Amino acid sequence: MQNPITFISQVATVVLIAVGLRWLFSARGTPLPRLRDGTSIYGIRWQWRAVAIVGVAFGVLVSVWSWHDLHRPDRVMIAIAGVFAAMGLWLATGLVTTDRAGITKKNIWRTQHFSWTEVTEIRIHKSQGGAIELRSGSRKLVVDFRFVAFDHLVSEIVEQTHLKPMP
Repeated sequence: MQNPITFISQVATVVLIAVGLRWLFSARGTPLPRLRDGTSIYGIRWQWRAVAIVGVAFGVLVSVWSWHDLHRPDRVMIAIAGVFAAMGLWLATGLVTTDRAGITKKNIWRTQHFSWTEVTEIRIHKSQGGAIELRSGSRKLVVDFRFVAFDHLVSEIVEQTHLKPMP
C-alpha cells in the first residue's frame, strides 16, 4: 500500500504540470505588434520567456549542485544542464520583423530574410500550433507559435505576398 502523502504529492505534481501547460499554450500575447519606423516587430510572448528563464536557472542550479555535492564536475549532469540552458535560450530569444521590403526572423543561431517578392508559398501547419512556413524555392522560413500577434502576422504576410495560405 502506498503512503497517502506520497500519493497526494504525485497527484498534485500532475495537476500542476497540466495547469502550467494549459496556461502556457493558451496564453495570448498582444493582438498587435510593436511598430518602429514603419517596421512591425513580433517578439516572444512573455510566458515563453518566463518558462525559458526557469529552464536556464534549472540548468545552472543542477550544475552548481553537481559541483558542490560531488566536489568534482559530473559530465552527465553538466551535459543535461547544458541542454536545459540551450533550450531555454532558444525559447527566450527570437524576433520577427516585417517592413515594406520583406520579413526577417532572427534567433540565437541565425538570421533569415525573405523579400516579399521571393515568397512563393505560404503554409500553415496546424499540427505545429499553426506555425507559418514561408517558402522561396528550396529555402524556407518558419515562424512558430511563440511569437506575439500571430494572427496579425499571418494577415500581414497574406496582404504583402498576395498568396493564399495552404494547410
